[in-house]
Amino acid sequence: MTKPPTLSLLKILRLWHRLRFVVYGGRAGLGQPVPVEALDREYATGQWDHFFSPREKARHDCLVEIIRAVHPHPRLLDLGCGSGRLASLLPAENIADYLGVDVSAEGLRRARSLALSPPLNRFEQRNFEVWSPAAGAFDVITFNECLGYAADPRRTALRITSTLAPGGTLIVSHFRSSNYEAFWRRLDRSFTFPLERIATNDQGQTWDLRVLRARK
Repeated sequence: MTKPPTLSLLKILRLWHRLRFVVYGGRAGLGQPVPVEALDREYATGQWDHFFSPREKARHDCLVEIIRAVHPHPRLLDLGCGSGRLASLLPAENIADYLGVDVSAEGLRRARSLALSPPLNRFEQRNFEVWSPAAGAFDVITFNECLGYAADPRRTALRITSTLAPGGTLIVSHFRSSNYEAFWRRLDRSFTFPLERIATNDQGQTWDLRVLRARK
């Protein structure tokens, strides 16, 4: 007699976070945290390889265009850099400094394996919910499809914004998932959106990309 399949602890935690999100977080525009161990496993099994696929090109092209528009030669902090897709698309000669940050060690291992040219080869394992860069160290900071994983995206964005260099820019990319309207409404309480773009691929998937300015 075979034993019934059992859920691993990681899967149970994943399900718990998803249930919390569906019942409360999605409606309130709160985030959907994921255990680090689950992210590592997902990177290791290729579940995030689609970031390098053609279906993500529209979003990444739009993000690169916005970065170029807001600063010609930025010091760039790429939060939620994952396996390094954004860094791989940036021309090194147009970037004064770069730091890719992610909570997943496996994602960062894959990013480093790209062997990108300096300064696009600097990656650190950090949790942006508790870590902040040195004040004034970066002209542009991006939350590249990751702010939605913060327990409270608005508070996290406010804290990170406060570290920007004078005149600096925060850019957020967010997929149009079930809670995207609540997500943006929550951010609207503390930010204006002076620049907004929409990226759509040939499968009808859509992303909103916005520059955020903290309300005074």
